[in-house]
Amino acid sequence: MSDPRFYKKLGPFKLHELVSFVCGEINSDKFNHKIIDDIAALHLAKPSEISFFDNLKYRDQLLNTKAGACIIKESNKNLAPKETALIFSDNPYLDFTMISRSFYPEQIHPKSVSGFLSDEKITNNSNIQKDVILEKGVVIGKNVEIGNNSFVGSNAVIGSNVRIGENTYIGANVSITYAFIGNNVIIHQGASIGQDGFGFSMSPKGHIKIPQVGLVIINDDVEIGSNCCVDRGSNQNTVIGKGTKIDNLVQIAHNCVIGEHCVLAGMVGLAGSTTLEDFVVMGAKSGASGHLTIGKGSQIAAKSGVTRDLPPGKKWAGFPIRSLNNWKKEILKIKKLTDKRRIKEGE
Repeated sequence: MSDPRFYKKLGPFKLHELVSFVCGEINSDKFNHKIIDDIAALHLAKPSEISFFDNLKYRDQLLNTKAGACIIKESNKNLAPKETALIFSDNPYLDFTMISRSFYPEQIHPKSVSGFLSDEKITNNSNIQKDVILEKGVVIGKNVEIGNNSFVGSNAVIGSNVRIGENTYIGANVSITYAFIGNNVIIHQGASIGQDGFGFSMSPKGHIKIPQVGLVIINDDVEIGSNCCVDRGSNQNTVIGKGTKIDNLVQIAHNCVIGEHCVLAGMVGLAGSTTLEDFVVMGAKSGASGHLTIGKGSQIAAKSGVTRDLPPGKKWAGFPIRSLNNWKKEILKIKKLTDKRRIKEGE
């Protein structure tokens, strides 16, 4: 249940109204006018709330749920309580997302956190559109461009010559330098964009810093989590493709090129000159050693280490990286050997 002090909620809705937001259907007409006033997790849901079920791991939660309605695959309908209204869906999580958006449309795009707006006028040749919102403490360099309906949070620093597109959100304490940012981008609190890449010429006498003279290019519809670091390129640009989503605490080194609609979970690390083709997914704490390409649609399991080029469309795990199936077989064999040894030693 959301706290009304923080979140504005629409509704309540009749169940048939919620179904109109998705592609599902209700399991019985008798539930059409059932009133639903909020969303909730299965194990916390009340009779006036809607939830979803999409993983057999949580079947006990489904069996014991008090939810008034549940979005579910038709093949799992017999697992649900009889008194719970069901919305049959091919993709319950996606449809739950769409229904959540109908209750909380204002949470789709971040808004001002402090509410304290700057009353200072920017007079350094920057082009700030009239409807741009700047919170107190924002620092804007020379010749900055910020497009319509964009927002810059408290104490953010926007370096000289940076361009930021329309409808873009820059959170509090974000630093952006040497960068061009597209439209509909979200950069959460504390992220650093455009700082030096980690480049040194190493020698017995010491390590000589290499000038980093590239940019960071962030395309439309990208979201970057809190405290991420995206280094600018050294002799080419660091690029993040359209629609890519990046979790908190991710490191993207200089010259990396990330394709469209990739997903990088928390604490992913990409060393310099790593290329991710479109729709690559990397699990938490996975990483790439740099100067390699991960093929389109690849899926990298959590804590995996990519040390070579990977072909498109496959699942990978382990360190060094190998196919997910081979990794599972190796783990199983190791377990069997360990079990045999314990039996032999009488443990």
